[in-house]
Amino acid sequence: MTFTAFLLILISVFLHVSWNLLSKATRPSAAFYIILSIDAAVITVPFLFLARVSWGALGIGFWTFLLLSIIANVFYYSGLFSAYKHGDISLVYPLARALPVLMTALVTLLFGIGKAPSLTALLGMAIVFFGCIIMPLKRWSDFHPRNYITPALGSILIAACGTTCYTIFDSISIPVMNQASKGNVLSVSGAYMVLLEAGIAAGLSVHLIFRKEERYNFKILLKSWSPHISGLFTAAAYMLVLIAMPMVTNVSFVQVFRQIGLPMSVLAGVFLLHENCSFPRIIGMIAVVSGLIITVL
Repeated sequence: MTFTAFLLILISVFLHVSWNLLSKATRPSAAFYIILSIDAAVITVPFLFLARVSWGALGIGFWTFLLLSIIANVFYYSGLFSAYKHGDISLVYPLARALPVLMTALVTLLFGIGKAPSLTALLGMAIVFFGCIIMPLKRWSDFHPRNYITPALGSILIAACGTTCYTIFDSISIPVMNQASKGNVLSVSGAYMVLLEAGIAAGLSVHLIFRKEERYNFKILLKSWSPHISGLFTAAAYMLVLIAMPMVTNVSFVQVFRQIGLPMSVLAGVFLLHENCSFPRIIGMIAVVSGLIITVL
């Protein structure tokens, strides 16, 4: 991995943690993510022209998986803003990022998608699972099933399920778009992001129709800089990772360094939002990061 690639990934991670921090600190709501998605879609519109996609060649399968990805993303964002309402970013962010690794592996194993993980990878996943189990604890004596039945953990689970599903759907639809395009991987991914973010904004708008609180949030947040900056950060973070991809000898290195965001989110929660960070949460976070590194390598 080149130093440039490392720097790009580090900036991408910082941007990703930052928009999550802004969401938690400002007003966790569907309205926040609607504005974020609209801005991200607008910013990446030029890629629609750069990708030079033959839209008629995509087929019904592509549009079906794109729609499924949009629905999964709507569940992800819905779970995420609910989790941030009820839980600390030092808990929500690491779990929402780590659990999909376990869930995606489980789904791909059950349905025979891709190559089966090695024993070393399975060991890493077991360590991640251990970390996820102890992170919600305030003290070791809290280890009891009733302490896991909380709104925050339920919402994190919804977000993780959404991430798992859209990861699988995107892995199927993006290659199809690549084949129907004359552009490079960066432009095609940007074009796909336009469609995805626009669909997410439309899907999340259901909250505006049925919830008066969200309509109020939308009016307030539309005038705030936080969701607009977050939309810029979302698009930039995604693009930076794509730019860094060709600079590494193995794409797994990208996944390793992206895990820097987990301790970064814990530090942000403690020092910027003044969240309490228990000893079990610190040990759990270390276990999650270690397990993820073992898994992707």
